[in-house]
Amino acid sequence: MTSATPARPILYVIPAYPPLGSQPFVVNEMVEVARSGRPLFVLGLRPGPPEPVRHGTFEALRPTAVLPARLVDASTLGLAVLAALRWPGRTLAVLAGLHRAAGANPYAHLRLLAITPKALAAAWRLRRAGIAHVHAHFASTTADCAAIVARLLGVPYSFTAHAYDIYSTDLRVRNDTLAWKARHAARVIAISDYGAGVLRALLPPAEQGRVRTVRVGIPLELFQPAPWPEDGGALRLLSVARWCEKKGLDTLLDACALLRERGVLFELRLFGDGPLREALTAQWRRLGLAEAVELGGPIPQEEVARQMRACHVFVLPCRRDRTGDMDGIPTVFMEAMATGRPVVSCAISGIGELVRHEETGLLTRPDDPAAVADAIARLAADRGLARRLGARGRELVEAQHDQRRNARAVLAVLAEDAS
Repeated sequence: MTSATPARPILYVIPAYPPLGSQPFVVNEMVEVARSGRPLFVLGLRPGPPEPVRHGTFEALRPTAVLPARLVDASTLGLAVLAALRWPGRTLAVLAGLHRAAGANPYAHLRLLAITPKALAAAWRLRRAGIAHVHAHFASTTADCAAIVARLLGVPYSFTAHAYDIYSTDLRVRNDTLAWKARHAARVIAISDYGAGVLRALLPPAEQGRVRTVRVGIPLELFQPAPWPEDGGALRLLSVARWCEKKGLDTLLDACALLRERGVLFELRLFGDGPLREALTAQWRRLGLAEAVELGGPIPQEEVARQMRACHVFVLPCRRDRTGDMDGIPTVFMEAMATGRPVVSCAISGIGELVRHEETGLLTRPDDPAAVADAIARLAADRGLARRLGARGRELVEAQHDQRRNARAVLAVLAEDAS
């Protein structure tokens, strides 16, 4: 009797290694892939920057191998030349295809030029590793890299699309190679049905079945249902986000000013950081919100879980920003609902697939502080409704966003092409 054939490795291409603190969903999935027994190789496009926050759950990531994270150095250039000489036809074909797809967008060409040596060198380093499949998180530069590595190794590739990588129309970040990558990928994964529809539109009808929805997973053992906290009359609000335009935090602060004018008792804790910190802090001061709104910095996943347990309602009035970028489905919504807390947000992109109006939360129009204030005031006046929405939210997250179940779903999709 012969023993079972060992599983062949999967290569994950991610934006940075160590992984970025803003992308716990990527780590959650890789942790479960490694736990499944499938050898996991990781290629970060660049070294992860020093960050003030490191999630404790990241310590569970145990890849089989991690490729060098520097974008380019003398060794990378040398190995890239060797790869091009070993696979000249494949190298020319994949690079020509990607550059043709980039069209007249100079930023797209520059991004390709920047990652090409790293991709070629990775293929050389992995030529004897027996890689069965290459998978990228995000459909932009990481997927460009995955396509190059996979083409040179002669294995299938896939990618998971999230948000900016398929929605942004800004020339500097617009993903002009997306359609080419979708046509040549073995599988394309979207985190929402809305995103899957955007991706299917890039393909002829006969090929649209290669696009699948596999939702982001969270660690349900960390985000557990929690008793409703004592409130002393004030509704405790929480918001955790990157402080950028698409999160709609300026709308939230304006809504808080309206709530104060209406005499609604509330407290808001707003955690995060980003390019709008100075502008949002100035708005907070101008509106005189210091007594009701606390501004905090970025916090790790474990502290997010604690803050979820301490709040009554999670609020984040997302919008589509001026570049066309918008959220897919924010992971913090899953974390709030897993804790049994209702979510107030806006009906854009795939958010309504999780925050179901009147079922697991309340949805408003984007850029409408009065509508956000109305939704919050409604939950302040009807705590029974808030509890019912939170309980239904927990049920939905258990069904849709368990990281172990969803990682197995990703593996099942990749197994259709990787043996």
